[in-house]
Formats: sequence, structure tokens, C-alpha cells
Amino acid sequence: MAAKMLIEGIKAQKLAVGDKLPPERVIAQEMSLSRNTVREAIATLQIMGILETRQSQGNYVINAVDENNYETFLSLIFKTDESPFALIDARIAFEPGAALFCSRTCSENDIKSLSSRVDRISQALADDDIKTYRIEDQLFHLSIAQMTRNILIINTISSLLNAMKNPLWQAMKNAIIDAELRESRTREHKDIFQAIALRDELVIITAVQTHLENSKLRFFVEDDLFSSDQQE
Repeated sequence: MAAKMLIEGIKAQKLAVGDKLPPERVIAQEMSLSRNTVREAIATLQIMGILETRQSQGNYVINAVDENNYETFLSLIFKTDESPFALIDARIAFEPGAALFCSRTCSENDIKSLSSRVDRISQALADDDIKTYRIEDQLFHLSIAQMTRNILIINTISSLLNAMKNPLWQAMKNAIIDAELRESRTREHKDIFQAIALRDELVIITAVQTHLENSKLRFFVEDDLFSSDQQE
């Protein structure tokens, strides 16, 4: 497992409490792993209380590894086999089509309700209320599924959203959202809503795919900044 490999790497480099890990890109190259896998391993060690991500600085060791509790801990946090990135890929596969179908079945009242949901997302981001934003974001995507009035679509999207409550996924989403990111997330939700309201099928697919692809890419933005800083 990648998390165990990362622990072995920390021990091999004799990193002590307070030491900084190399950038994720470097770790991925040294361990011959994908950056997705490295990011998940780092998130696992964050949940374990071994690592801490500091904004604009990087990942730091904050506690020594207790190998006696390692396997027990992993069995508790991995209640399912879905990785966070696999979940996003599954959402990319299903949600554009669900939004497209939604535009064909939704009523004017549905559109008004979805508009209110977008307003709540925008307000939460403006207030830097990340907890409320995450709740409203999930409800926004679930609402689109519910507006299809197709129980199979609703259950599929609901299952994917529920799987994102895995502690590993939550740890990976705990990065601080800066002003630029707040603006882009607000815009993306508005783009999806407007496309559905206009029932523009091509734009709907593009808007949903863009939003979900960007969600995946955002996991790497901050680490790229760390890497650039170290290379200068």
C-alpha cells in the first residue's frame, strides 16, 4: 500500500518531527507511483496524525509513526475500496449525462430551487464558510440528479456522493480555499445552472465535465507551487 511505502520513505530519509517532506512530484518519481496515489497516501498519513499540510509551505511530519497501530487504523478508515480519484472519475462518467437528462425533465420550480442552491453556494464561499459550502455543493449535485425523476440516476449519484464521506476523501479536501479558487468554484456552479436553465445540452455536458475535471486538478495546484518554490 502506498501509505506504508510513504512511511518507509520517511523512515529511510530519517525525517523527524518538524521536518518537511519533498514535493509530491518528487515522491512520485522516487517511488514510481502516480501523483494521485501519492496524494492519497499523504491524506492517509494526515488522518493518522503523522503529517500536516501547511498552506503555501508543504507537508510536514508532526508525529512519529506508531507501526503497531498502522494496520488497525487502515482497516478503520478504508470502509470501501474507492479511492478519491476513482470517485471523481466515476462522477465524470455519470454526472454530465444526468445533468443533460435533468434539463429535459426539470420544471420551472426545479430551476428556481436550483438557482437558490447556487446562491447558497456563492454566499458560503463569500463568507469563507467551507463547511456549509461542502454541504451545499453536494446538495446541488444531488438536486440535479433528483430533478431527472429517474430513481436509477438518483441512486447512482447519491451513492457516489455518499462515498465521498470517506475520511480519506475529506482529508484531501481540507485545503484552504483562496480567493481565486472561491471565484472559480462560484463561476463553475453558475455555469452549470445557467446551462440547465437554458436547456443547452452541449454546454451542460461541457460545464459539468469542466467542474469535475477542475476538482481533480485542484488537488495538485498547491503542491506545484511548493515544487516551484524549491526549484528557485
